[in-house]
Amino acid sequence: WAASSFDAAMFINYEQVNMDDRFGQIMIENLRRRQCDLAGVQTCKSLESQKERLLSNGWETASAVDMMELYSKLPQAEVSRIESLEFLDEMELLEQLMQHYCLCWATRGGHELGLKEITY
Repeated sequence: WAASSFDAAMFINYEQVNMDDRFGQIMIENLRRRQCDLAGVQTCKSLESQKERLLSNGWETASAVDMMELYSKLPQAEVSRIESLEFLDEMELLEQLMQHYCLCWATRGGHELGLKEITY
């Protein structure tokens, strides 16, 4: 709807990704046991499937990055500050979790606004 309703628009989405691997399947099973099915989880297979979903729905550009990659690009001082807020004794689990969530963004029009040039 948004892609076809505006001449210039940007859409940002935070969602699951990599749901076909063992960790993703365990996430889905745990939610099902709580009677919470993830509608549309089939589009959460990969970063590529996330981008394709946006492009096939009328967006001109689409990008996606998993949260672990995004976290790794933060300035080291900020990472230290974040990690000092709460002791993390299971860094591997945090990494797995962050590899299963992503930030996606798509643009339409807005050339004069520089929307296509937005990257992370």
